[in-house]
Amino acid sequence: MDKFKLKSFFLELLELSYQDIRPGWGNPCSILLNKMIMYQDPFLDNILGDYTNESHELKLNGAGLKMYWKVNREPREFKCNISGDQSREYPMFVAQARQLIKKYKFNKR
Repeated sequence: MDKFKLKSFFLELLELSYQDIRPGWGNPCSILLNKMIMYQDPFLDNILGDYTNESHELKLNGAGLKMYWKVNREPREFKCNISGDQSREYPMFVAQARQLIKKYKFNKR
């Protein structure tokens, strides 16, 4: 697992989030934005250092848009999916995010 690849993925995800800002709903990744600006290294190190082989939930915004992620043991790789209660409220972002996940080969099999 590569920290640079993970960082690039999250930065591209944030770029996508600015294409689907809707009045009254805000940015679909407001919490992720904070993590990548204020706590980038601890945030990424937490993912890279995960050996639990269990699923985790990351709130992307202050409401119900979430990323579910897991680090597989063998082969050691990051896998994720976007969903949650607000996935219907950000259809363009969710569709593009899922394409980005496939591009990085982070999609769950």
